Amino acid sequence: MLKILYSLFIACIVPIAVPVGYLIALRKKEDEDYFERFGFIQFPEAPEQTVWFHCASVGEVRSLKSIIESIKEEFPEIKIIISTTTATGKKMAQAELDPYYAFLLPIENSMSIDHIIDYMNIKAVFIVDTELWPNMIRIASKKSRLFLINGRISDRTFKSYQKFSFLFRRLLGKFETIYTKSPEDTEKFANIKGSHENIVTLGNIKFQSRSEKIDSGIFNYIKNHNVFAAASTHSGEEETVLHSFSNSKTCDRLIIAPRHINRVQELVKVVKEHNFTVSLLAERDSSTDVVIIDRFGTLEELFALSEKIFIGGSLNNTGGHNIFEALQFEKTVCIGPNMKNFEEISKLALECNVATTVTNINEMTDYLNSVSEQVDFTSFFDALDNDKNNKLSSLKEVIKSVSSS
Repeated sequence: MLKILYSLFIACIVPIAVPVGYLIALRKKEDEDYFERFGFIQFPEAPEQTVWFHCASVGEVRSLKSIIESIKEEFPEIKIIISTTTATGKKMAQAELDPYYAFLLPIENSMSIDHIIDYMNIKAVFIVDTELWPNMIRIASKKSRLFLINGRISDRTFKSYQKFSFLFRRLLGKFETIYTKSPEDTEKFANIKGSHENIVTLGNIKFQSRSEKIDSGIFNYIKNHNVFAAASTHSGEEETVLHSFSNSKTCDRLIIAPRHINRVQELVKVVKEHNFTVSLLAERDSSTDVVIIDRFGTLEELFALSEKIFIGGSLNNTGGHNIFEALQFEKTVCIGPNMKNFEEISKLALECNVATTVTNINEMTDYLNSVSEQVDFTSFFDALDNDKNNKLSSLKEVIKSVSSS
């Protein structure tokens, strides 16, 4: 009954969704492949064996890079197709992963999903993160093998899933294996599913790759100063950063890269209230105490330049941001106590003494005034490589079983 009602609901909203969605896509200049969302997809010649990865958007697509490369290398006979929910995700998949074919998911179009699995000889479907589309899951579990990788459930989503656990329990039961991002996610999935059976804690599959050595680029005008970089900061964190900087004996310039660029003018006021001179990166003024970054795509150059680094989103409830972007340049960082979004790598960084936890102004000041010693990053990068190889090994066993079935 629920399946019938759900299918009727989808059928009712499609006549509205098609024109409205097209106008939105047209405005965003994403109309080129729009009708793929409704099953109008021109697939190439069907391979003998195909695996299908589905991602929501850019972040999930990027997390697949090492996995896709590994499959191509060890199982060249298996072709890979990738579907995404967003147009930007599709473009990213085409540019960075070079799959056999990439397309926009025909969301909850049962006939299209059924056709894709049959025509493309799909042997396994891998859903990345937690894109739980009932019709896709139902059909994929019947006609191929179905896996969830990098499975995660936020606290807010978990509460919603619990309220409708009678629905989500049936959905989760259709996966052959659920590979979760963390032990906490494993417990959440088990709670909803009513069992730990076929739930495996694999960890984050977004493996980090070190960038080629770069110089300070756009920050060359300030490279003769000792820079303290506060990256991806959120409201409230800048006050701690500014107070600590005022007590610094080692850094004479502070560069703040707010997580949200639309906060730049608000941040200018905050800096002035702390009696610092301030300029924007676009102004190229090397005389001011504080520089605020007002453009995207500059973090790696900033980290390459900086003596001391704070990664934001970790002193509040955001859950932190990616610390690897700084650690790849063998720069020690300080982070707040809340790094739940990057728990694995932050825990490893702390164990390898390449990161320091700070909870207040005094502790951040101590970090700034500590002597910058040469830290050996070998154990950290070796541990990352081992972790990557172990996770890839687990997933390759699945692909191996798929190819021989």
